[in-house]
Amino acid sequence: MSRPSVAFPWQRALRSITARRHLALALITCGALAALPPSAAYAQDATAPCTDTVSAAEEAYLNRNYQEAVTLASQCTDRSAFEDEIVIQAYRLITLASLRQGALVQARSAVTNILHIDPEYTADPVNDPPAYDLFISLVRQEEDTEGTADAETETEEPSPAPLRRNEGGPFLKLIGVGLSDYTGDLPIGNAGHPFDFQEISTGSGAPYLFTAEIGYEFSSNLALVLGVQTGNYPIVGHSTGSNDISDSWRHTPQLLVRYTFGAAGESVAAYLDAGANVTFGGEGIAGPGVGPSVGGGIDIPLSSTWSFFVESRFNFTLPDNAIDGTSYPEDVQVERPPKGSITGPFDSVNQLLGIGLRIRFGGAAAQE
Repeated sequence: MSRPSVAFPWQRALRSITARRHLALALITCGALAALPPSAAYAQDATAPCTDTVSAAEEAYLNRNYQEAVTLASQCTDRSAFEDEIVIQAYRLITLASLRQGALVQARSAVTNILHIDPEYTADPVNDPPAYDLFISLVRQEEDTEGTADAETETEEPSPAPLRRNEGGPFLKLIGVGLSDYTGDLPIGNAGHPFDFQEISTGSGAPYLFTAEIGYEFSSNLALVLGVQTGNYPIVGHSTGSNDISDSWRHTPQLLVRYTFGAAGESVAAYLDAGANVTFGGEGIAGPGVGPSVGGGIDIPLSSTWSFFVESRFNFTLPDNAIDGTSYPEDVQVERPPKGSITGPFDSVNQLLGIGLRIRFGGAAAQE
């Protein structure tokens, strides 16, 4: 039979002292932990690498769970808590998943953050898709452009204004077309004026004309113009002697001085011109007539050299029986002499409304 163990008094005393020491050490440790703030208690976890979370985000991305990948990777983008390498990996996954979802703004923001951390960052040619590499290049290019623009703004150097229209130098009206009008002594019995539109219902053919000009601008406001207007005026040939109503074409060379209103470079410039004309082309007793010309229009620049114009012009002629073979009222021996027109002793061949293109050569470009 085994004998029961008997503890000697000194052994019991030693065990009591050891137990008390262990209890005191446990109480001290618990007190120290209780005294620490919560942030200190978890400091070890807060600064730990986010490797597992980034790995989980990458696994979610490979499994096409793109939103989950963004959510996980977004937990590892705090540079104050994690190393830059981990943060860049997180932003990379956010970019890849955002591109898959079509969230370009979110993807651009992630790449911008990567470039702020590492301006020399480049995609991995082996593990990253070409689209990711291209997207990084585009964002980097935009960032460089914005940086350059900001630098230029800081220097407060004014940027050159866009070109609008040329001032000075020669110009050419290639061709213009318009609505023609004859105002004079015909038809007999009607008091004519430029806007009576008798030509539309009376005479030979339709009222139309063509114009062309060449000129030189001495400045942005003043120009000398040599032009020609040729057209069909359906009722001008009623009384030229042969009763041939088809005698309706007249040709009008003009020498004009043109003034353009407004500062050079306006998007739309109005102009007025005045000068002299010679009108010829009638048959029978009709003959050439001379007189003043007045007109105006609007010039709309299409580029630094091309412009579109809308204009009207009135060409008055003397003597009264020149272009239409009829004077008011002496030369007409009929029961009802012509009533004439509001132009009195003048006859006129007019461009009621015309449009076309001008081109300018050389000269200094006007700026805003």
